[in-house]
Amino acid sequence: MKKVFFNLANGLALFAIIIAVFFTQFSDVKAAEIPSQFSDSAAAYILVDAKTGNVLAEKNSNEKLYPASTTKIMTAIVALENASMDKVMTASKEAITDIGVGGMNIGIMEGEQLLFEDLLNAMLIRSANETANIIAENICETRDAFVELMNKKAIEIGAVNSHFVNPSGLHHPDHYTTASDLAKIACYAMAIPEFREIVIKDTYNMPPTNKHQKWDPLPSTNKLLTYSPKSFTHVTGIKTGYTSNAGYNLVSSGIDSEGNEIIAVVLGGQNSIQQKINSLSIDLLEYGFENFVQTELVKAGQLIRVLHVNGSTKGAYAELVAESTISCLMPRDSDQWQVDTNIFIDENISAPVNEGTVLGKIQYCTNGIILGETALVAANSVEKSFKNKVSDALSSFFENQAVKNTAITTSIIFVFFFALRFTLRRISRKVHVKSRMEGK
Repeated sequence: MKKVFFNLANGLALFAIIIAVFFTQFSDVKAAEIPSQFSDSAAAYILVDAKTGNVLAEKNSNEKLYPASTTKIMTAIVALENASMDKVMTASKEAITDIGVGGMNIGIMEGEQLLFEDLLNAMLIRSANETANIIAENICETRDAFVELMNKKAIEIGAVNSHFVNPSGLHHPDHYTTASDLAKIACYAMAIPEFREIVIKDTYNMPPTNKHQKWDPLPSTNKLLTYSPKSFTHVTGIKTGYTSNAGYNLVSSGIDSEGNEIIAVVLGGQNSIQQKINSLSIDLLEYGFENFVQTELVKAGQLIRVLHVNGSTKGAYAELVAESTISCLMPRDSDQWQVDTNIFIDENISAPVNEGTVLGKIQYCTNGIILGETALVAANSVEKSFKNKVSDALSSFFENQAVKNTAITTSIIFVFFFALRFTLRRISRKVHVKSRMEGK
């Protein structure tokens, strides 16, 4: 009996070991998670697909917080859309002094003349506050006027919960944004080639000016540019920010070998630590590339709908296909997909329809965000029925202005002819009656 229990116990132990080994071996298959030790290191964060803006992860993303120097992303957008890179800008005394206590600067002097391109590089790479002021004052008559453009552009982009008071990010109670808004602003900025080329640089060398014969190299404040990724190719930007009221902020981005780009926005809050903000940003980017994959929602030429065409030959239909391929980052686990498909078609379509004619569009959305849309085109031509061809030909004939004019002229001639004939016949009858009376 003891032997039986001994064997049973050994069997259960062996079974437990097998189960343990099984789960150990396959535990790595589970989706990666953002390390819990960083969950409280930031006041808010958001991770988005740079192409679509689709949210991949978020925390307090709509909470209004202070952006600090991440403000300069919006400053750069407005500046790039209102000035050429070779524009010469002059530094005023106010621009170089109004940088805040301990504000980041590169030592530009009053009256110094610099190209906009150099100022923009110094602003985005070294985060120099005076460069933001100089840019604003040289594009608009006043800095306030430039800030008005910033707020107008924010609304245009969809960053409706943001409000800017200055171009540099100096603290002000009414100068705020959200992680969600900053992600929208960053996505917009990264679509501008000149912006992308700057924020990926880890250093910048300023050329000589009328006040400086030589500058020290300007290293980037974004330490993530030196990070060696595990799940993607390299970090592509974007911008740091810090004030005592805002804490440490970081907007970062990464790209993989297939061209997929993800943007992470981390707003640290007043008690944040820079190292933890950087670590959380890295973890967010790694998480995104590990757990999301480029997915085709529809392929070019894919049949979407077969549509009846009014006035066509009996049995003829138009095949509607997608004009182009739509793809975006989606969870590797398809059970997590939440995609709505919207098809817009004018159902009252009449023949003839030529191959390639746009007859509608198809749109894919998730949580109110458009992942992509493409036109729906006819994959085949649809001819009119013989009856409709004859009817149209007759209608066309009678609607022709020359035909109308001929018909009107002919009608007038006929009316005149019959009226004349009627009049002559009456005259003839009267003459005939009179002749008869005289003959009597």
